[in-house]
Amino acid sequence: MTSRFLTTLLAIAFFSMPAQAQFWEITTGPPASTTCLATNSKGHVFAGTASSAVYRSTDLGVTWERYDQGIDDGISNFKTVNMIKVGVNDELFASVNGLGVLRSRDDGKTWQILPINIDVKPTSRITVSTEVINNKSAVFVGYDGGSASLFMRYSDNGGDSFVEIPKSNIPSAASSIFEVFLSPNSNLMFVLVSYNKGLYRSTNMGTSWTRIDSDPSSGESNDNFLTMTANRNGVLYIGRNSLPGSTKSPNAVVMRSTNDGTSWEYLLNGWDNRDVTNNRIQGISFGKDNDVYAITEKVSGVFYSSNGGDQWVSRNDGLPGDASGQDIVVTNNNHVFVAPTGAFIHRHLDPTMSVKEDIASILQNTTAYPNPARDEVFITVDLASDAAVNIDLTSIGGMQAVTPYHAMHGAGQHTISFNTSHLAPGLYAWTMSAGGEVKRGTVVVR
Repeated sequence: MTSRFLTTLLAIAFFSMPAQAQFWEITTGPPASTTCLATNSKGHVFAGTASSAVYRSTDLGVTWERYDQGIDDGISNFKTVNMIKVGVNDELFASVNGLGVLRSRDDGKTWQILPINIDVKPTSRITVSTEVINNKSAVFVGYDGGSASLFMRYSDNGGDSFVEIPKSNIPSAASSIFEVFLSPNSNLMFVLVSYNKGLYRSTNMGTSWTRIDSDPSSGESNDNFLTMTANRNGVLYIGRNSLPGSTKSPNAVVMRSTNDGTSWEYLLNGWDNRDVTNNRIQGISFGKDNDVYAITEKVSGVFYSSNGGDQWVSRNDGLPGDASGQDIVVTNNNHVFVAPTGAFIHRHLDPTMSVKEDIASILQNTTAYPNPARDEVFITVDLASDAAVNIDLTSIGGMQAVTPYHAMHGAGQHTISFNTSHLAPGLYAWTMSAGGEVKRGTVVVR
């Protein structure tokens, strides 16, 4: 038996093996830049985008539906959906930069602009926080139209009407409102302001504010914070931006409070503590038990903790680029969705939890012909649903043989052709991926 024949047999065996599972797998969309994520009690996942639309998946990312009624004004200038929050009975509240705060009561299909009583500037940035109080959605809004136009509004009736929340003693030098937050434990309000002005808390609807982030032992007074949230037990978590001079962590880092913000602890064990300039915590979300996920804006990627943040590990296997992202969310069935920067949403389905939705295989009846081929090879596939299809053709040694194929396709049968007339005779491998699935095969070129 010749060595060449043995090599061919080994190659065929290798490419017949199933793909090694990675932690993250790609979903089929959305076909727009995702800016924020949310999930409701049904396990539906919502993706806000920079293209005046919200995308919804009811089947764990197998398909994504676009909804823009009430958001898209028909003008070519797209608006960014900055945040999506969930209220009572799965009401959705979206803050849309340059437009306002919108509400949906039909699972994201249509959106209504709410009366926040602010003359919204096209360049403004808007944030929103919700809590369920007396079986109604309480809505807290932060409006940033520039240093001279910083406002806050509050509604205790699901957004039907709003009252002004005064800035009172928040420093007049504050130039931005990064985020607002309602405590799940009390009537406390929080506002994250910049630049270098910190985190403020009010116990009296904004009549007075107290800065609560200063840590005298660390020498830090220039903290910036971008995101704030709470787990199901009312423990508060906040993402502090990178701070090169920090004695705690130069990189962006997650902090935790078990007493409604009175004191904070840095969660540093296992964290990436490099000085990553201008890095931010883009999202924090919670799974079953004490699971916590956090994602950074660049370089560090996703971190996971199984004990509330006491110890972190990196969770970037399967994410594109440097694993940086825009947001992360965990469904009520403990399935995790992440929005990598400039890429389709990725997911991790918890194998220990039941998947309520029946998720069919997307890639069906994949084959390559003729085999052997000479000048051209065709790869066919039946798609169970719309999907972004990626195909690579490489040598057995892994060298790229032809230009990779990337395109969106609708459900049904598709045939993709590759010119192989320039290839040296031998065995080649093809890999097709879509919707988190991977199919592999080989083809001989003569």
